Amino acid sequence: MVTRFLAVLLTVASVALPAPHRARWREEALAVLLEVRGGRRWRYAVDTVVKVPLLAWQYGRTELAGGPARWPSTVAGAGLLGTPLLLVGAVAAAPVIGEEAAEFFFLLAPCGMLPAVAVWAWRWAAGRGGGAVRFVAAALLAVFAGTGPIAAGALSAAVDLPVVAVVGSVVPGGWLIATNLIALRHGRQPVALSALGVTAGTALVGLLSGLQLSILSAGTSGLASALGALSFLLLVPTYPAWSAWAGIRLLFRTGVGGAVR
Repeated sequence: MVTRFLAVLLTVASVALPAPHRARWREEALAVLLEVRGGRRWRYAVDTVVKVPLLAWQYGRTELAGGPARWPSTVAGAGLLGTPLLLVGAVAAAPVIGEEAAEFFFLLAPCGMLPAVAVWAWRWAAGRGGGAVRFVAAALLAVFAGTGPIAAGALSAAVDLPVVAVVGSVVPGGWLIATNLIALRHGRQPVALSALGVTAGTALVGLLSGLQLSILSAGTSGLASALGALSFLLLVPTYPAWSAWAGIRLLFRTGVGGAVR
């Protein structure tokens, strides 16, 4: 009974701490309290709880001084928040601006991921020791995953290899799937957000690859059109929802969001 009461007390007190430190602090504090008996245990408990605000301040100061700058996450969040506006706007304005213009803006919408991909790729490269090879790989990933079919289409036209555009069209959705699965595995974001990201990434892969396949081969136009239509229906509700949610987390959380870790 006493152990349960202390566990509840520490759980409530730990809310003041940054989320990554709560579980370990609760375990260590409870272990210390269980090692003492009598009145000393309760004095220790009061002392531990009273010091939580000071510990939270110390954690915040240390992470602010040694952690990554906040402005990259802010830029990444703003880019993600702009994505659903462009996506929904392209669909809604299609009768006014025409199908070709609407399709152009629709394909441009994934470019809102560019800042998020760039921040994620840079930190990935820096976290593994940096070096020219890693940073070049990070730059290529940022360009191809962050601009949708634009970079892949330009490279395909430059080298006269249409298959490059097909392969490149998979990269944005693939990045979205991979990063959300990684964030889910490490507990960096809610399960619902990860599910939205994986679903949106799958739909993005289907839509962009379907468009490229229909251009590449007339024989696959029927299958590609069906794939594109189904992916479109799945993408319209999930991609804006993921972008808005992830963008808000990046803008307003004190730490770095899972999308750019």
